[in-house]
Amino acid sequence: MVKVGIVGAGRVGSTAAYTLLSLMDLDELVLVDVLGDLAEGEALDLMHAAYALGKRTRIHGGSDYDLLRGSNLIIVTAGAARKPGMSRLDLLKTNAEIMRRVAASLKDVCGDAVIMVVSNPVDLMTYLLWRELGIPRHRIMGMGGILDTARLWSILGQRSDDMVLGEHGDSMFIRGGHHDLEEQLKGLAMEVIRRKGATVYGPAASIYIQAKAILADSQEILPVSAILDGEYGLRNIAVGVPARIGREGIIEIIEYEDARDGIIRSASILRERLHEAGY
Repeated sequence: MVKVGIVGAGRVGSTAAYTLLSLMDLDELVLVDVLGDLAEGEALDLMHAAYALGKRTRIHGGSDYDLLRGSNLIIVTAGAARKPGMSRLDLLKTNAEIMRRVAASLKDVCGDAVIMVVSNPVDLMTYLLWRELGIPRHRIMGMGGILDTARLWSILGQRSDDMVLGEHGDSMFIRGGHHDLEEQLKGLAMEVIRRKGATVYGPAASIYIQAKAILADSQEILPVSAILDGEYGLRNIAVGVPARIGREGIIEIIEYEDARDGIIRSASILRERLHEAGY
């Protein structure tokens, strides 16, 4: 049985739910939100979609975190979204408080689920949630580099072996070349936000890529925000690194020598902000 839970039934959470429902064979899909009616409404809408698509997925929604029990994967999208002119790090104070409340509600129901963090600033929220939940580090990872890499491909007009690593933010960098595109890459999300208010489809599709790797136990290497414990000479920080992903979460973190300086630079910036949040 494959069960996926999503915390946060807003635009990203609900669109991710539809993407997973459409492209994967799930036995159960659950949406939890502080706005219980919203989560219930999204679940009902998704159930109608499931029957239209010929899916037999059981779908539930509400404000009760107990609905998440038994999940193989829990995706956390809850939090405030960026507004024009804001960096992802500007969201730290607001979303840190939200994440602490999520952790308190999630702690007794997450079981052995793998936790995927989407809320921004994703590297800091991944670390914060890991600390608050007290789970093994391999069972939690943030989504960031996958989306940034997809955005890079959109600039190139094709998929490539290039990978975006480091902070999901201003200190991200491209491994494999195309460093001249880094500034353009960093501004792409804000271009979307200025025009439509939020990034939705890109994150939802990137969530699907990461979820598929976990649930299918593909063991492919993806750029995710991971808790480091000695890799790249770093500890007690989450930052975007290449990692082999499978059913149990992060199987191994891949260390590329040519990415070391960029990852250390991003980690230094993130660590300063972690201190501001009390970690």
